[in-house]
Amino acid sequence: MPNDLTDPKILLRHEVVNLPPFKVGVKYTDFAKSHPDLEIVRLASNENPYGPSPLVLEAIHENLNKIHLYPDNTCSDIADGIGALLNVDPSCLIFDCGAESIMLSLMNLCLRPGDKVVSLSPSFPVLNIFTAAVGAEVIGVSHEDDLSFSADKFCAVMKQNIKMVYLCMPNNPTGSYFTEPELTKIVKAASSDTLFVLDEAYVEFSSDKFDYPNMIKIFEITSQPYISLRTMSKAYALAGMRIGYAICYHEDLAIMLKKANTVFNVGVLTLKAAEAALLDPAHLKKYLNSVSIEKARVEQELRSLDIRLFNSAGNFICITLPEFKQAKRIETDLQEAGIFIKGQKGRPAKNVGFEGVLRITIGRPEENDKMLAELRKLI
Repeated sequence: MPNDLTDPKILLRHEVVNLPPFKVGVKYTDFAKSHPDLEIVRLASNENPYGPSPLVLEAIHENLNKIHLYPDNTCSDIADGIGALLNVDPSCLIFDCGAESIMLSLMNLCLRPGDKVVSLSPSFPVLNIFTAAVGAEVIGVSHEDDLSFSADKFCAVMKQNIKMVYLCMPNNPTGSYFTEPELTKIVKAASSDTLFVLDEAYVEFSSDKFDYPNMIKIFEITSQPYISLRTMSKAYALAGMRIGYAICYHEDLAIMLKKANTVFNVGVLTLKAAEAALLDPAHLKKYLNSVSIEKARVEQELRSLDIRLFNSAGNFICITLPEFKQAKRIETDLQEAGIFIKGQKGRPAKNVGFEGVLRITIGRPEENDKMLAELRKLI
């Protein structure tokens, strides 16, 4: 940097300056150019490999002549659709360009330096970035040796002065979840002014788990403050359109969050795509069914190799490994074969720093077969 330019570090809060380097996502186009002989299999980002409903593509095409106009900043049509689908008051809904944007806004608006947030560990990594940026602290509750999470240990941590609980269910990257009795116990252990941030990005995929709880119902019964973060990126295949939404426990919370946000935050084509996606429940059901069938098959194949898996209710499976470096090695080796999965840190471990996990999206049958064939060579 030239000597006559102001160092940007003095312009930002020290919490932001000290954040770890930002990890750029995979550039699939560049990879394809440098590996023209490989067929890329994208199993790293929990995308829907089948794509959206044909109604979505029709809606986008029909509204291309409106992109010079500002969108409806009330998002009223999609709010009415989601409200009717989930039986919630549309006035308690907020929308943004992805659930992550709502999550970031929450951390900035609700947390202060020194506040504590309880979460599962491992969980969605951006939580640690967003909280660190405001000077807050994440307290992670690690899983047990049998790959379950202990509700009792979660409750024990709740005895501290906790400002917020971030509960990702199904948990990313493990796919884990608390049952209704376990979740009820956790909610009752919290202070009445502790906000529960329920990250339900993968909730649509949980329908094949008989003991998966209705989280919002539990919070309504206990009158505990909550906000449920949801997305249309996964089950509805709108990842590239960027639309997420939140269900607030109280209309006033939605009003205050909207007041602190930008005026136009969801684009015209995105709104029309989301509205159209809700009109094709058969397309959604077909994809959810394919995930359930393929996930069971992939899990059976992996368990036959003595590979340990978390009980996942998401559209992905998660492998546990003794060391993080082993997870990164397998991720790299599979990438050389054109197969992209996600390796990341697991729970803290003595002598090796962290255990490792491999999160693998459930793709099409032929994609899963290719992944399994290559993974057998490495584990």
